[in-house]
Order: sequence, then C-alpha cells, then structure tokens
Amino acid sequence: MNYEIKFYKDALKSIRKMDSLTRNRILDHIEMLSQNPRHPELDIKKMQGIDNRFRLRVASYRVIFSVFNDQLLILVIKIGSRGDVYKS
Repeated sequence: MNYEIKFYKDALKSIRKMDSLTRNRILDHIEMLSQNPRHPELDIKKMQGIDNRFRLRVASYRVIFSVFNDQLLILVIKIGSRGDVYKS
C-alpha cells in the first residue's frame, strides 16, 4: 500500500536546484516515506500549530509535508535547508 507523492511547485523548484547527491538522498527518503508515512527509520516530527503538517529531517535539509490517509496521498509542501524552510 504505497502512498502517492505530489509536490508543490516550490518544492520541485528547490529540489531541482540541489546537487545530485543531496537530491538523490532526499528523494530516497521521500520514497521510504511513500511506503510508510510512519517509517521507523525516518526522523519525522509533527509540526506544532498546524494540523496535518510534518517535517522529515534529511541531514541539514527539511522536507515539510502533509499526509492524507483517506486518499493515500503525501503532499510535499516545501524542501529546504534547516534555517530557511520554516520561514513563511
């Protein structure tokens, strides 16, 4: 039961700008996330103050995403470095 992954335009733009090693590492983690949104090997935390919003830590990068269990969908909202991703 894999979840479908969809990316916001900003998330795609961010991932295209990354070097291939970083990009592949983040995409590998997102792939693991699609197999199980509560994957025990991933560093996932619920974000405070926003319903249904989580962050995935991949080295110094963060992937902000939402999970819709009824649709088997993971929506990747934003990808960026630790310092920048939480702004706005």
